[in-house]
Amino acid sequence: MLFAWKGATIFQAGPSKAMNWYGTNGTGSHAAAGDRTGDGDAMCGNAVMYDATAGKILVIGGSVDYQSANATTNAHIITIDTPMSAATVKTVSSMSYPRIFANAVVLPTGAIFISGGQDYGIPFSDNGSQLQPEMWDPVSTTFTKVAPLAIPRNYHSIGLLLPDATVLSAGGGLCGACATNHYDGQIYSPSYLFNPNGSRAIRPVIESAPSQISVGGTLTATTDSPVTAWAMLRLGATTRRFLTNTDILCMFNANPAADTVNTDQRRIPLNATANGTTYTMTLPIDPGVLIPGYYYLFAMAAGVPSLAKFVSVPVA
Repeated sequence: MLFAWKGATIFQAGPSKAMNWYGTNGTGSHAAAGDRTGDGDAMCGNAVMYDATAGKILVIGGSVDYQSANATTNAHIITIDTPMSAATVKTVSSMSYPRIFANAVVLPTGAIFISGGQDYGIPFSDNGSQLQPEMWDPVSTTFTKVAPLAIPRNYHSIGLLLPDATVLSAGGGLCGACATNHYDGQIYSPSYLFNPNGSRAIRPVIESAPSQISVGGTLTATTDSPVTAWAMLRLGATTRRFLTNTDILCMFNANPAADTVNTDQRRIPLNATANGTTYTMTLPIDPGVLIPGYYYLFAMAAGVPSLAKFVSVPVA
């Protein structure tokens, strides 16, 4: 569970309960960041940076071993600020279900969609599958059960945010001719896309936005109607079974061909100044927060997200 951070540093949130900092300047450096108090080792759990501007990371689930061990329902918020200093850890309400090999995807609102996984880690097996996804609310810091999966999503499965603010849940298995290979996927549509009566919510539309922005610069965008919030979410690049960004979910044991990794998931909420339906936002000044790459830009009106515009942050 590795996260790029300010001052050319990297924060290790897990999977060991002992957290660490690594500096990349010169010949490199290391400093302890404390323990995830109240948690054990969290092999093949999930860590999601849901608010990069505030250094907020949600760590959930996992197990004391890579396989053949019970998963946990544990949930903690880690807050990082000054590099190479102790992180702050807060225990929050547990998940409803223990999970290992699950997927966790941050949404434009900062909520996190958790799906799949097992209650006892067995690679290439669907035993103990958790078909009931959960949604974590960053305000209440609690989990709510949402619409169930039809297919188990365990070892080698993926979760990926799409530009229409839905989530792709797919795959699993990849063990040759075994019965747990799942060559299919499902699309989850979060409740923010619907009105209370079940009809589709009206989305705001981003009418203009730059295709490229710079660290420490400004971003100006226009919408078709007033909006209340903006966020950038780095495009996922899911491969194998870790979800980092979600940064690293599993540390590999002896099998380097196991698991999926998404080293690119990261949400950056933006404060905007409005002039009618034109919005100007100042971007983070450190490339350890606004790391180079491609992002979705979402505008939200009362929690309903627009379709994303694609923006890139070049390497300085």
